[in-house]
Amino acid sequence: MFSAGSGLARAAELVARTLEDRGSIVSRIDLTSCLGLTPSPNATSYLSPADCYNLNISDVVFVANPDQAAIATFDRSWLVERTIIGHWIWEIETLPKFWIKATRTYDEIWAPTDILQKCFAKNLRKFSGPIKVVPYSIASEPFPLVDKQHRAAIRADHGISISSFVAGYSFSVDSNYYRKNPEDAVRAFFAAFPVRGTEQLLLRCNDLNHRPFERKMLESVIGGDPRVQIFDSSNRISIADFYSLIDVYVSPSRSEGYGLNLVEASQCGLPVITGGWNLAAEVRDLPGLVEVPFTLIPLKDPQGHYADLTGAVWSAPDISALAQAICRSKELRFSA
Repeated sequence: MFSAGSGLARAAELVARTLEDRGSIVSRIDLTSCLGLTPSPNATSYLSPADCYNLNISDVVFVANPDQAAIATFDRSWLVERTIIGHWIWEIETLPKFWIKATRTYDEIWAPTDILQKCFAKNLRKFSGPIKVVPYSIASEPFPLVDKQHRAAIRADHGISISSFVAGYSFSVDSNYYRKNPEDAVRAFFAAFPVRGTEQLLLRCNDLNHRPFERKMLESVIGGDPRVQIFDSSNRISIADFYSLIDVYVSPSRSEGYGLNLVEASQCGLPVITGGWNLAAEVRDLPGLVEVPFTLIPLKDPQGHYADLTGAVWSAPDISALAQAICRSKELRFSA
């Protein structure tokens, strides 16, 4: 889904770069519109499945999970003559049962991290094909460091003083509101700054209107506090400009298959605060990453993404520790 403007779009590009770094010739085939999704307004033009039938293609890598009907967008007779690979991303230690059945369609399964490779190997014991680690090429064309002049300009555009301390979190409700857990970002911010001052919290969620009930829940936690601002589809901001606005990236996510936003924010030179459950080694080693304690709790998901899982858990980051880390980040910002 190269043109979707989502984390999976970024993941697809990074997988493509990994393969190119290894010497493969890569054709980028975009499935966004084929799957009924809306391309990002500034999306690049890509090839479609119909464009590849005359190309010399030996392997088809789907950077999409099996609950997305990506394979059905290709002609079956053409596809079965090629190696079919699924590059999957998952956040929990237990896989959905239909993923296990879906492996019958694939010749290989790839994971972006050692942690996920072990998870897949454990859950897909009947799969006879290889399960490999093919990482994201995160060092290839990294996000640039935040430029001070650009920060001043973008803050002026949004009415934010350059002297204000700004925390931020970017998430997608389609990737699961309850997993992304934005409410705890708000709670941690309020715990860090109980007395109203110039500090601000910015939340970026382009698809927030997809979940009206959850939006009301989030707004209830915010309680009309003017220090908290939401960027959604009505006032979009690019992820690069979002990183330029903030001083610290705070992720209270309960689980991440990888955490590309953590990588991007760190590459921009921002301190990053997150829970430490199941972090990939290369994410854990990011400059400026602060891990806070967490507890594992039963997975509860009214959104229904994990409906067929039993006994699954995810993490609850310590809100007090998140708040302390935010305060510490402010101290370091103004002592620099």
